[in-house]
Formats: sequence, structure tokens, C-alpha cells
Amino acid sequence: MQKIDTQGFVLSVKRFGEKDLLLSLFTPEHGRYVGLTTTRHVPMVASFVTVSWQARLSEHLGRYTIKDAQPLSALYMNDPQRLAALSGLCALMQILLPERENQAKLYQQLTDFLSHLDDEDWLVHYARLEVALLSAIGFGLDLSKCALGGPAEHLAFVSPKTGRAVSREKADPYKDRLLPLPAFLYKDTPATAQDIKDALTLTAYFLQKQVTSLPPTRLQLVKYLSK
Repeated sequence: MQKIDTQGFVLSVKRFGEKDLLLSLFTPEHGRYVGLTTTRHVPMVASFVTVSWQARLSEHLGRYTIKDAQPLSALYMNDPQRLAALSGLCALMQILLPERENQAKLYQQLTDFLSHLDDEDWLVHYARLEVALLSAIGFGLDLSKCALGGPAEHLAFVSPKTGRAVSREKADPYKDRLLPLPAFLYKDTPATAQDIKDALTLTAYFLQKQVTSLPPTRLQLVKYLSK
């Protein structure tokens, strides 16, 4: 008998037959991990749960026993913007993360974002987390230097073809074909409302290359920013 005791962030909950639910968690040691649980214990998406997973063999689907749940999303029912961010993030991670692949660094980046969710600049941390998600699935943006040899401290655009940054000085001939890169994504600097929009447009472009379409809640987040 195989057994795992862990914590996890609930990415999705789907009915499975008459009495069970298919529960997908993002865990610190095992990445995205799926198992069955009873309909008597229905955790909300974007909850932190403490669970035991058990199966006869490690490759089996297995079953979760939920020991404790902290429904994070329930705290933001009256805050549609933060709720859209949480829901969209869970949907993206459910779609993009391979099952049972260790993503300890991304898990830490997720918990760091959640620790800033009540801050005024929480969207800065959200945008950085989407950049981290792209990196975790192997499509990281190269924001360390200018692809054309310009100064690294003046990066201002990203190539939609390569995901590599371009400095303001070197971008002039290609500006119309590049995506704006807000400075807060590669260095510690304040972000304006337009910077946030540009960052989410940038990450959405590259995320959309990996999914058929962005989750509705992720699209709704941008609509809230446009109001």
C-alpha cells in the first residue's frame, strides 16, 4: 500500500460517478496530483488542504482523505478582481502543469504571491507568478539581457517569437512587432496601472500559445483592470 501525507492547493474539483469527486491538488513535493475523494467533503477551488493520499500501487489514481481545509477563495467572495485572479490561476495551473512532476520552486512562488494577496500591489506579484508559471512549464521569458546587445538596464520590449527581451535603444526599428515589457517584471521598481495591463497582456500572449483559450476568469481579470 502506497501512502502520502501532504498539503496542497486545490486546482479543480469534478464529480466522478455518484459518490466521488476527482480532486486535483498542487502539492509542494509532487506537483499536480490527482485523486478521488468522497462527496461528503467538497473543498473549494483555491483552498489549502491537508490530506492523506493512499493507493495500492503508486501509479494508481488513489484516494484522498481530507484532514483540514482552508478555503482561501471564500475570503474574497466580495472582491471580484482577486477572486478572478485566483480562479484563473487555478484553471491555468490545472491545464498547464504536468501531473506528478515536482514543482517545488513554483509552489514557493505561489505561496509568496498568496502572502501578498491583501497588499495594495498584489497584482504586481500576480503578474510575476504568471511569468514563473511560464518558466515552470519550459517556456520562460528571457528577461536577463537584451537579445540585440543593448543595455540590460533599459529592457523595454519582448519578442513575440522568441520571448527574449530587447532594450529601448535597440527596439526602434522593430517596435511595432514587439510586446511592451514593464520594468517591474525584471527589477524591483514600482508599477503603474498601465504597467500591470502590459504585463498581463505579455504573459497572456505566451500563455495562449500553450492553451486553446485562456480561462474565462483570466480574461475577466483584464476586463476589471480596464474599468
